[in-house]
Amino acid sequence: MLDLTLVGNEFQNSLEGEEGDIQLDRYLAAYLELNNIFPILGNVFKFVSKDVTQKISILQTRAEFQPDGYQTVRAMIKHERESGCVAKERDNGCRTLLRLHRALEFVAEFMNAIYEASEESLVNPVWDAYNGTLAAHHTWLIRKTVGGAMYTLPTRTSLLEQVGGADNLPRLVAIIRRVYNSVQHLFSEHSLLQLK
Repeated sequence: MLDLTLVGNEFQNSLEGEEGDIQLDRYLAAYLELNNIFPILGNVFKFVSKDVTQKISILQTRAEFQPDGYQTVRAMIKHERESGCVAKERDNGCRTLLRLHRALEFVAEFMNAIYEASEESLVNPVWDAYNGTLAAHHTWLIRKTVGGAMYTLPTRTSLLEQVGGADNLPRLVAIIRRVYNSVQHLFSEHSLLQLK
């Protein structure tokens, strides 16, 4: 079961340290727990869970072999720019984190849509959240696949039962948005938001 309190606490802990920076290990710990939401959403979303797991693993491996360069997002950006791996390596930390970062914006909007939904069906609010975030980074085929997957979502009541209710959602969304905004600023400051 997904522990939203743990997700919120880990994301909150990722904000500790230098102002505007993110502790990468806490960010990844939060994301690892957050990844438990995708299987709850149905079989179609299991591929998302595998992709997230792979991206977390890439970043954890880089941090394991070069801990000083991957303690924080700012340190990772500096390390990878100085070493040239942003331009040379396909699975560099910056590109990998950017993909998780984009998905995190969707998760915040998704959680907010669940909280604010007045109907049992989540198709329209979640589709709106997707269109306002991740859709801009996906190909036509992926957007169509996601559109079809929306119809497999559980009902609002069912989903809330599986994530422990709606009470924690406003706090969680606020924390995720703070983390998102910090990473967004760091990537923008270093012209990394357009990495392919």
